[in-house]
Amino acid sequence: MEAEKPDLGRAAISKDPKDTGAFKTPTVRNVSLTAPYMHDGSIATLEEVVEWYAKGGHPNPALSDKIRPLQLSAQDKADLVAFMLACTSPTSPVQTERLPADQ
Repeated sequence: MEAEKPDLGRAAISKDPKDTGAFKTPTVRNVSLTAPYMHDGSIATLEEVVEWYAKGGHPNPALSDKIRPLQLSAQDKADLVAFMLACTSPTSPVQTERLPADQ
């Protein structure tokens, strides 16, 4: 489904057409805690993200030529998801006593 006003990515700021569809890629660390995925929250699970990239993304004029279908087996896909899950660490509790006091 085409968005009525597609997100231009970095091009909205830079005004450079080559930046259309370019987005800052976050770290893999704790990625399992940040669903939904993609710049627009359109993918619910890590498994779906891996499948999206394995299929070569969604064809569009701004798609990088570096994004193309991958020859991944079911085990390859499961291994990628397991790797991302392994990059999850316990989050530290917020130490409220260290925060600045309300003024």
